[in-house]
Amino acid sequence: MVIPAAIPENAVYELTPVDGNPSSRANLQFVLFYKTDGNKRSTASQSMRDAYYQVLSHYPILYGQLERKVDEQLGNTKVQVSVSKEMHATCMPSYTEFDVKELVSNIQEANYNWATWPQPLLSICPVRRPSTDEKPDDPLAQCVVTWHADGMGLLISVDHSIADGVGIDILLNQWAGATRAALSSNNTEPNMLELPVDYDHASLYKELCHEEPQKDWFVEYVDSVDLAQAPTEIGAIMDSDTRSPASVELALRAHVHSLRILPSALHKLYAEMHPSATTRHIPVIRLVYALMWQCFADATSLDAQPNASCFLNVIHSARKLVNRPHYIGNAVCPVYMRQTAAQLHTSTRQLAQTIGNNMHAVSGPHWLATLLMLQDSERYKKFLTVFANPRAKQLTVSNISRLRFFSVDFGWGAPVHATVYPMLIPGFATWLPLGASGGLHILWNMPDSVAERLKNDPRFTRYVEFLF
Repeated sequence: MVIPAAIPENAVYELTPVDGNPSSRANLQFVLFYKTDGNKRSTASQSMRDAYYQVLSHYPILYGQLERKVDEQLGNTKVQVSVSKEMHATCMPSYTEFDVKELVSNIQEANYNWATWPQPLLSICPVRRPSTDEKPDDPLAQCVVTWHADGMGLLISVDHSIADGVGIDILLNQWAGATRAALSSNNTEPNMLELPVDYDHASLYKELCHEEPQKDWFVEYVDSVDLAQAPTEIGAIMDSDTRSPASVELALRAHVHSLRILPSALHKLYAEMHPSATTRHIPVIRLVYALMWQCFADATSLDAQPNASCFLNVIHSARKLVNRPHYIGNAVCPVYMRQTAAQLHTSTRQLAQTIGNNMHAVSGPHWLATLLMLQDSERYKKFLTVFANPRAKQLTVSNISRLRFFSVDFGWGAPVHATVYPMLIPGFATWLPLGASGGLHILWNMPDSVAERLKNDPRFTRYVEFLF
């Protein structure tokens, strides 16, 4: 086991308040399954474990402990990560292995239903405990490996305030490369990429906030929310929630549905819905945004409320906006688009043109205004009533379908199945690659009643399949 050597006696990494808000307390978890010789464990187990700690040793922040402190002036919670050599006994990233009976081939054929996963693989709860619990926080990085008669499964879990999908993607590929080198008796130190986390979050925040941004329509909309009339249900664990994190996780997981769009369906959608040649090119992925947005809005709208707003939020990294190529923590750039239910009764093609004209057009001040909004505790409560409750009419898309899932090769080829644990927020959809050949695998948190309406909407099922 490798322990980072270059750690100051008392290192403190401050996170921006938006990263550390207690309502976003979650682990981001990637899951991969491999088909391989059943005897692979005897030759690969120790090499994988050693390579895991070898790679993580380059990132001391993963050996720290989250500390949450209430800012009396803002009424908000700030987070910092403290790292010291004395903490290693309690904060060391974990790595556990299990022998299981479930076959990878059966899991691969089970339509992406995690109910068929080996139970040990689900032993890490995606919802983090508050730091006020008697038990200390879980390690910031955790890994579970299951060995099967016909392959291997692994789950890697990293606190979402430390890294996002791109960061974990880098960790996975670095770990796989170090394992391949060990198995081939190549003792060369791997070329370590910088983990995409800007440790000095405090200075980044100051850099972003050196001027007051303009107040945009989204902030004004959130300000207009009447908390007295707002729903009390929320989709993220709060400090005041008396339920255990595991109870919250099980309740929210029940509403996550798995869908897929095959490559042939994407081609058909593009051929049928793309604008004429006289208009500018619109990527097929935006046509999928439009299709899902329209059908979801119709499925969630009540006839008695034709003017109710329905939001589409497409999450982008803030890297390009702030000119910090290595800052891709939990601060994201949402593209907020609003249409009323009545306005949504237009063609998918028109919606696609609207999306095509507005996507990637968000300015720095727009994103910054949203970031600043979240620093205000009262505004953040209003934000949750708009987005993180079962009755919210919003579709949030986190499109990570371009990550390198199928290049994570530990020495026995690409995974046969790769996914993430879904975000447990109502209306949240995570897009993943369906496989190396293309297509989309979608994990979508929505009420069962809405799912049933979508299953009976021919506009939707013409292209999209429900797996479970």
